[in-house]
Amino acid sequence: MKRQVILLFSILLFIACGGDDGEDSPEGGNEYLNVSDINIPNGNTTATMFIKASANCNWTITCDSSWISFSDKSGRGDMNVTVRVNQNPSSLKSRTADIIVSSQTIKRTVHLTQEPSTEALGLSVSSLNFSGEAGIQIITVTGNTLWTVVEKDEDWITISPRTSSKASEVVTVSISANPTESERTKIFTFKGQNLTQQLQIVQAGRSTDFSVSPKQLSSGALSGTVQFNIVGTAIWSIKSSLDWAKPDVLSGDGSKTITVSLSDNTNTEDRTAEIAVSSSSKTETIIITQTAASMPTLTDVKVSDIGKDGATISFGYTSMFPVTEYGVCYSSTNHMPDKSTDAYKKQNESAQQGTASIQLTGLAAGSTYYVRAYAISAVGIQYSNSVSFTTNDDWPGGDDNVTPGFKK
Repeated sequence: MKRQVILLFSILLFIACGGDDGEDSPEGGNEYLNVSDINIPNGNTTATMFIKASANCNWTITCDSSWISFSDKSGRGDMNVTVRVNQNPSSLKSRTADIIVSSQTIKRTVHLTQEPSTEALGLSVSSLNFSGEAGIQIITVTGNTLWTVVEKDEDWITISPRTSSKASEVVTVSISANPTESERTKIFTFKGQNLTQQLQIVQAGRSTDFSVSPKQLSSGALSGTVQFNIVGTAIWSIKSSLDWAKPDVLSGDGSKTITVSLSDNTNTEDRTAEIAVSSSSKTETIIITQTAASMPTLTDVKVSDIGKDGATISFGYTSMFPVTEYGVCYSSTNHMPDKSTDAYKKQNESAQQGTASIQLTGLAAGSTYYVRAYAISAVGIQYSNSVSFTTNDDWPGGDDNVTPGFKK
């Protein structure tokens, strides 16, 4: 029930004429001055104060309280003065003022007490809405009563101040970023003496949106790394379509640079892998292309030191991947000798480039041989062009000392 505002006026009369404490009489011919009671009904802010004075009495009204005003502050003889009062801004404390009506010889003092107003408490808004990111908003608490926030702060919400130092006050609400994609809500109660007001705070879940760049990546055949960027606040996960492309992380949130490790491509064709980045609402795909590997290269195949049963084959090699074995295939019948079907002589190695010298022995004298050098890497086996040579005949003068008297 609304409490009524009661203005209590007590009138203390001081009679200054003839040293008499009684009321002056109009018939006596002396100056007199009297002030009536003031009654302000509930809900009103004005009242009439009746001043009854002798015709020769000049009077003035003084009051040091700013919340009281008068229609007239001076006059002569009888007069009705309108008194205006502001509503008491406090619902907790009464306030007092002295109204003095005085003439040259008489002073009348009215002691005025204004009771506390009916309690009032309000909020500028009843709810605040935040995005999923950290943020700050302010509200204004209005009224005429001191208040406090009943509920404790959450780990993601801070309200300041939580207790008022004055009736109306600006309040700051600070929140941290929402680490989940779910909305979260908290209600705070502002409590006065008897009244309460509630403030609802709603924070959206963190955004599920994000972007990736670049969406096309390329790399050479050798093992290495490529990178792409995730930009946004979403919670995301990563999945690779093939084992040879491995991201350094498979899940996370917010913006991040992702490094993808690539193994050697030992195929002679380009290959591609897809990296899928997904949140709860979307998926972005990055295409990684790794170029084909190249076979070893064989150069400068030469035959030297030809004898009746042997020769030396020399050549050079280069390779994207280390050569693990090189050698020579040879045949007296197959113009394109092959390691799988013909004789060969090999040397194990682990280098990406070099020169080789292979000594062939046990050949038939006076025979033509076809030779191809080869090199093997992780990519496969590569052959050189075929070259031929003929061993020396098995007779004096071929590659031995001539026997005296021998005729061919």
